[in-house]
Amino acid sequence: MNLSRRSLLLSGAAAFSLSACASHLDQYGSTPAAELAVSARICYATYVVLRAGVPGEPVVLEGCGDSAFARKDGILQAASLTKPVIAYAVLELARAGQLDLQAPVSRYLPDGYLHRQRPFAGPDDKHADRVPPEVLAGIPVATLLNHSSGLPNWSDDVLVPDFEPGQRWQYSGEAYLLLQAVIAAVTGESIETAITRLVFAPLGMHDSRMRLTDDIRARVVSGVNWMGRPAHFEFTEPNAAASLYTTASDYAKLLAALSARRDLLSLTLANTIPVDAALGLSWSNGWGLETAAGGPYLWQWGNNPGYRAFAMLSVTTGDGFVLLSNDENGLRLAASLAQATFPGEHGVFRFYMLD
Repeated sequence: MNLSRRSLLLSGAAAFSLSACASHLDQYGSTPAAELAVSARICYATYVVLRAGVPGEPVVLEGCGDSAFARKDGILQAASLTKPVIAYAVLELARAGQLDLQAPVSRYLPDGYLHRQRPFAGPDDKHADRVPPEVLAGIPVATLLNHSSGLPNWSDDVLVPDFEPGQRWQYSGEAYLLLQAVIAAVTGESIETAITRLVFAPLGMHDSRMRLTDDIRARVVSGVNWMGRPAHFEFTEPNAAASLYTTASDYAKLLAALSARRDLLSLTLANTIPVDAALGLSWSNGWGLETAAGGPYLWQWGNNPGYRAFAMLSVTTGDGFVLLSNDENGLRLAASLAQATFPGEHGVFRFYMLD
């Protein structure tokens, strides 16, 4: 199904939310995920729970009895769970001395950055503007990772920061597309080649792709909107903010690697900025950060048309989970899985952008 760029953005691609109302996902925390899947008629969801950094077996929930969704090796869009994959690659490059997180973006893009104003419209769309190097000179690489660059979530006009980078938090898909260009410049590789070399191959994420490719097409589970109707946007180009295709088992390997790799975990936690103090939320290099009992917890949600996803990991214990679903009601399951994995109050499920 082809969607216009406007439809994609309004549906919430790359975790964009039009609501400023408080989320009430925490109301689903006490109900088992399997029951929620049936009551919400979520046809397909799959999750993996980690204990002490070790992934368990994938669990598949089929809440509508439709055999079309019955396959156990289904691949789903992970939406904004793409961002931590990109961050993992950036931090590997930083650890290897190939990238300085405190350097301005202009160091790696000295000729400026070609900003595509319609990144979901396909490769033939020509609407673009060039961000000059003097603007990039004011944006440290680290601010792209923790959403403090000042760049908007998405812009169909000339791309400029809304405020001085580093001053406050503002969620930004544009920041991760800019990181995509930085990775390509630093490595001399396409983003697909770089992410495969730096993340997918070493972690054994063999079922993960940065775009829809022919070899996985038959295994991709189609998305469903909140009314139960098909809602599916195909990513034919890699998009560092939103285009990851993966399985829960594959993504659990990323969580396990973060739990085991204290060097990368330390880098992940090194650059935090407040998001919502009342809920105990801040943002770090590539992940949301929740301060709560048993934590702190890394977390990220995904919100593409027809898909919802969520990942959460306790920095202290290595416990965590990853959830992928083909339904826009799927985040209800995340609140339930969080309570089952680490019982207690989690402010993240009252965060307005998860509504």
